[in-house]
Amino acid sequence: KNKTELSKTEKLIHEYVINNPEQVIYDTIGSICKKLNIGEASFVRYFKKLNYQSFNHFKMELYKAVEELRVPSDENFVSSVTKNLFEVIKRTSEVVSLDAINLATNTILSSKNVFITGMGISNTSAQDLFSRLLKIGVSASIVTDSHFSYMYTDILEEKSCIIIYSFSGETPEMIKIANHCKERNIKIIVISNYITSTLHEFADIFIQTSGFENEINSGFFGSKISQLYVSDLLVTSCALRNVERTKEYNEKVTSLVMK
Repeated sequence: KNKTELSKTEKLIHEYVINNPEQVIYDTIGSICKKLNIGEASFVRYFKKLNYQSFNHFKMELYKAVEELRVPSDENFVSSVTKNLFEVIKRTSEVVSLDAINLATNTILSSKNVFITGMGISNTSAQDLFSRLLKIGVSASIVTDSHFSYMYTDILEEKSCIIIYSFSGETPEMIKIANHCKERNIKIIVISNYITSTLHEFADIFIQTSGFENEINSGFFGSKISQLYVSDLLVTSCALRNVERTKEYNEKVTSLVMK
């Protein structure tokens, strides 16, 4: 109903949103503006003219509208959540780069120590990767406090690498850590949703996820599932490099835990 009040550039944005609602939900302002060859200020004016105070608010309402159209009224929430999570895995499999997985595998297996870090939901994904790498014999470490994580990077040797989980790629603490590691020539592997993010610029190896964070029940879990899917690819790739050694180490770890 507000279309007549839009400027020429805003109408261009509007047409893109109408024709690609699901893509917009998973995108950043930067990546959309790059596709449309427009300035970010134009996009901000667009959603504010439609009475949305932030891009996240705009995406949330767009997500709800898409879901209302896609999910039949008689479908129960269990089926809906299940479909969403399958969709997250499917999207992630389409964007993840096998070359990046192989490069990350080489870096992990050749590093003296693998340091893993993240915050919030990303921190739980980092902890999951840490425990799984240990089980296949990879020397890994993790520090849950962001300040201690930053301090820990100062004792990492050049032959070490760091794996950073950040959904947005804009987490200030992770950017600070990445910057410090870059200065010390430590290999940086970033697992994030956006190739237009700041952390992407710091990454030696970038592995893209395809989750979506929002306030709807399964939203945060969708982003975590995407991260865990990538983690599974990494661990499996590392394990397949030496299957017999992996089996042997797994058996040792299991027997130690069972004592």
